[in-house]
Amino acid sequence: MPLMDEFQEERDSIKNASFKKKLGYFWDYYKWFVIGGCIGLVLLVTTVKDIVNRKEISFFACMLNLSSEYMDDQATQSSIDFTKLSGIDTKKQEIRLDTSFQMRQDARSAVTTSQKLLAYLFSGDIDVIVSDPDSLRDLAHNGYFVDLREFLTKEELEAYQGQFYYIDNAVIKESKQAQEAMKMDYTPTVKDPFQPDAMKEPIPVGVRLPQDSLLRKEYSFGEKPGVVCVVQNGKHLNMCHGFLEFAVGK
Repeated sequence: MPLMDEFQEERDSIKNASFKKKLGYFWDYYKWFVIGGCIGLVLLVTTVKDIVNRKEISFFACMLNLSSEYMDDQATQSSIDFTKLSGIDTKKQEIRLDTSFQMRQDARSAVTTSQKLLAYLFSGDIDVIVSDPDSLRDLAHNGYFVDLREFLTKEELEAYQGQFYYIDNAVIKESKQAQEAMKMDYTPTVKDPFQPDAMKEPIPVGVRLPQDSLLRKEYSFGEKPGVVCVVQNGKHLNMCHGFLEFAVGK
């Protein structure tokens, strides 16, 4: 029997078949189209929902090498309190304290996190970095943080006096000269970042957190001091003044 005749005969038999048989025929021949269409619809609805519900990030703090007892999808009390103080529209905006920047787990994670951190810094997505002095040292010496003498008001400078985290500009100059002269054996002298009197050209680039700071209670600084540094090209520098005040408790 010719193929077209067989096809026509099958169509006629299905046409006169019961609803159950018609449904079985449809499922046998078209189930993958149905499944594919359903998956596509779910993905489309999910994407649209994410776009509609996505909130603008009004402030981004990188919690470098810090962890918290809170789950990733939970807001810490710090973020909740600062959100209230900032007065943002929580239906459209959010404040993010991100602990995903971890460099100390293994060599692979250190490289991955370093690349991610640099990408965020270059794009201006990070407003402040909160961490311990050791984790901040290389970033500070490479010029990623603002000079607080130029960023803070006179009143703020007086309020944070004695709590600044410093880098020595003289050491930065020496390191640059050693690199240009190809002095591979050069090792910069590491100064106590909280002792500006021991430096030739001290520059304040961070503020130390007090022991009773809420950030120190919620994030794992261990025995090391906690420091907040403002990023040079952050998109929300106007929010950084309020965050420093909130973090330090002034």
